[in-house]
Amino acid sequence: MNKRLTSSLLLSSAFLSFGVLANVSPAWHIDELSSSTGYTTSGESQKSHHFGLVKHSNTCGSDELMVSWSSDSAEIWSLAGQTITMDAEFNGVAISLPLEVVAIKPMSGNTHEVVMGHVFANSELLDLMQHSDTVNVLIPASSDASRHFTSPADRFSLAGFNEARAKAMSRCNSKSS
Repeated sequence: MNKRLTSSLLLSSAFLSFGVLANVSPAWHIDELSSSTGYTTSGESQKSHHFGLVKHSNTCGSDELMVSWSSDSAEIWSLAGQTITMDAEFNGVAISLPLEVVAIKPMSGNTHEVVMGHVFANSELLDLMQHSDTVNVLIPASSDASRHFTSPADRFSLAGFNEARAKAMSRCNSKSS
């Protein structure tokens, strides 16, 4: 009887562990961007959506916000250089992110990646990122740019953000010296 109970507990524990592993948040990626370092995570509904920051080798103490979104709009090139205001919600705290379209890159077929940035994260935003579980990002329907994106919202896990930021800082400092 004791052996059967132990086996049942081990089996239940294994299923519980598998369930926890199956729900592990998406990993942050550290990417070399010329002499800069990007650290991003993919969206939960669209893997082609990314949320993160960039550390430039000449300003390692600063973090430039970077969001990329996919689009299959034939008129996507009209967004080049435009500012798109996205709404972000960090564990109940809502803010607006006015981001400039800095690049439009062809992907596969008619799909393009729209990269937005040119806004440096202040200490309040970094604090929100460090203490939140997720961020929900939305291109408001009232925005003229929303017509270019078929998927206007996505959710990003912030699990692992602090570790990714530390790795990006280390890489940035090594590139600066």
